[in-house]
Amino acid sequence: MRRRDLSTVTVQDVEGRMVIALRKMTARQGDIFLSARFDETPYPELAGRHGVTVEEVIADLAEALLMWSRCLHARFPQLVWPWF
Repeated sequence: MRRRDLSTVTVQDVEGRMVIALRKMTARQGDIFLSARFDETPYPELAGRHGVTVEEVIADLAEALLMWSRCLHARFPQLVWPWF
């Protein structure tokens, strides 16, 4: 497999992969992923928002990260690890 030069990766490339990943996630997984990673919302707050336990929030976040990493890795393998 040919490695892609990361200097040629555009924001649109990564946003496209984000959209693909979000479409594959459940609505709750998508909200938890975006809220936890981008808004830094605490897990207890997310649990209260969705009416689930903190453990379920962690499980949903793990599934969302797996989906995100699969979608991103398919095109840009070098970009995956910074998200974990």
